[in-house]
Amino acid sequence: MPDEPGAVRESVRGSVTEEVGGPPGAPDPRNSYLRRAQELEARTDELSARLLRLGTLRIVTFLAVIGVWAAGDWTNQGWLALAAVVPAAVFLFQVRSYRRTRKELRRTRMAGELARQGVARLDRRWEDLPEPAPSPPEAEGHRYAADLDLFGRASLWALLGPVQTPMGRGLLHRWLLEPSPAREVPGRQEAVKELAAAPDRREDVAVDGALVEPVAREKLDQFLDWCTDSDRSEPTMRFWAWVLPTITGLLGVADLLDLVPTAAWILGLVVQAAVAHHWGQRLHPRFARASSGVPGIRQYVDLFARWEGWNAESPLLRKEVGQLNRDDRAASDALASLGRTLHLTDIRLSLAHPFLAVPFLWDLHMGLALDRWRDRWGQDVPGWMEALGHLEALSALATLSADHPDWAFPAPGGAAELPEPGAGPVPRGSIGTGEAGLRFSAQGLGHPLIPPDRCIRNDVALGPPGTVLLITGSNMSGKSTLLRSIGLAVVLARAGGPVCARDLHLPEVRLFTSMRVSDSVEAGVSFFMAELLRLKALLDAAPTHDAPASELPLLYLVDEILQGTNSEERQVAGRRLIRHLLGRRAIGAVTTHDLELHRDPRLEPHAELVHLREAVDADGKGLTFDYLLRPGLATTRNALLLAETIGLTEPGE
Repeated sequence: MPDEPGAVRESVRGSVTEEVGGPPGAPDPRNSYLRRAQELEARTDELSARLLRLGTLRIVTFLAVIGVWAAGDWTNQGWLALAAVVPAAVFLFQVRSYRRTRKELRRTRMAGELARQGVARLDRRWEDLPEPAPSPPEAEGHRYAADLDLFGRASLWALLGPVQTPMGRGLLHRWLLEPSPAREVPGRQEAVKELAAAPDRREDVAVDGALVEPVAREKLDQFLDWCTDSDRSEPTMRFWAWVLPTITGLLGVADLLDLVPTAAWILGLVVQAAVAHHWGQRLHPRFARASSGVPGIRQYVDLFARWEGWNAESPLLRKEVGQLNRDDRAASDALASLGRTLHLTDIRLSLAHPFLAVPFLWDLHMGLALDRWRDRWGQDVPGWMEALGHLEALSALATLSADHPDWAFPAPGGAAELPEPGAGPVPRGSIGTGEAGLRFSAQGLGHPLIPPDRCIRNDVALGPPGTVLLITGSNMSGKSTLLRSIGLAVVLARAGGPVCARDLHLPEVRLFTSMRVSDSVEAGVSFFMAELLRLKALLDAAPTHDAPASELPLLYLVDEILQGTNSEERQVAGRRLIRHLLGRRAIGAVTTHDLELHRDPRLEPHAELVHLREAVDADGKGLTFDYLLRPGLATTRNALLLAETIGLTEPGE
């Protein structure tokens, strides 16, 4: 068996590749983040000092206003009291400047925090990243989410760029858990590449998104339901809103002219109080529904405006940005208008409410204003939110691409036949369809969650149907990591993002993994039964060759078949499983410690054997791993040696 890397590359599809770097001349992302963090830290110090000065000057100016006015009043010099207008105007200017500086300071601090998070992502320092959001409910029992670490502290989600809004999170969850059709991937890739080349815009939208106060998804759904609801105020409400205050006002004027008794306009106020109470009980729940997305909706204004002003080039970005702009008004302007109206409805929560609700029938006018806004813009709001979610999800993938310029995008293409092992280099990566393209082939494939300076890359190929990649190797040699590298490449590629590889050919497949199986005391399921149920689900997901073409083929990744039983029965059951999969429209890889698993006349011709191994130190007491994929079966074992390293030895050994 050849040991030289060059010989290995020529003899097997799974092989080590050279270290992969970014494009020549490209800026180092880590240095860019560090430089940006330093710039923002200096700017933060500058703004903090300015804010302190403005705060002090504001107090001094306010005292000057009081002093000048008091001096004029004390000396009976009217012109001196009038002169207090000058420092008062200065004070108002200072208040505005103070608020503007405070807002800029808040944005600068957040931008600095995001830059530091960028360094932490690149270094894979997961503990320095914000607490991860809960995994989506759809990830529970999912066919690969837990096995591939899609969510959680050290996860693919944590590696992506920041996603702040419920719409962006929900959409990106779907892209990772239920990949979209291959025909949608090229458009996403083009959009991701354009965003990756626009770091300033990505920083601006990330900061705007991070400054939005979190809005629960259910609250946002209530707001969207209100926007599209057909419920409207009754026509009589408009009559009462305008006629009653007018009549009461005229009666009040007539009372001042002694034309009617005082009781007349007081009676009008009593009638208005009854009307205000009646309609208030009906309108306040509507106000609550409309306000359910507030204050988040108000704060989305800046985020929408940031996207609306962009002249995007890729068709997908133009489509989503265009969704936010209508001929007569942009989404940010419409939402700003709604925010102002909702702010006025909040008066119902203050002590001033009775003084407006009774004499002016305030609630009725607010209900009419909200109805006018909803009639004009309500049906557009779901589209705005969906477009914002698309833009944010694409920006998160773009940040991943910008952070790793050496990662590849599978190029859009058809289902080209790949060369046989040893027949030359694999063509430029693609996402193909059809039986001819049902092969997965990656060059320089690595695990995206491993720090780049420690990530070992390998060439890996799976398929065509009727074959299986059988990966053997000793403990800790990297078999499970290799499977996860394949799975994460599939997930990222189908989402439209870059993959941790130099080149990739990917068929349009569904992904299924069986790696982290656990028992359940609550469900009364043992570890072995849990394994069986998982493998049964795998077989059910793999389509037969006569299945409809609309049923996508399966790419499976199985780690250590049936660990919960003895080796003899494990071999028999494992061979049965693999033979079943060989007869399906499926490709995949299986790892095993059983070096005899492939020895079956019905299996051996279809199994491609590769392995990972370790080297024993000269003193025979230590192990080193190179994590390089080599042809053939594993030739070493290390379980006992690993046990000895933690002190599990027999006396006298």
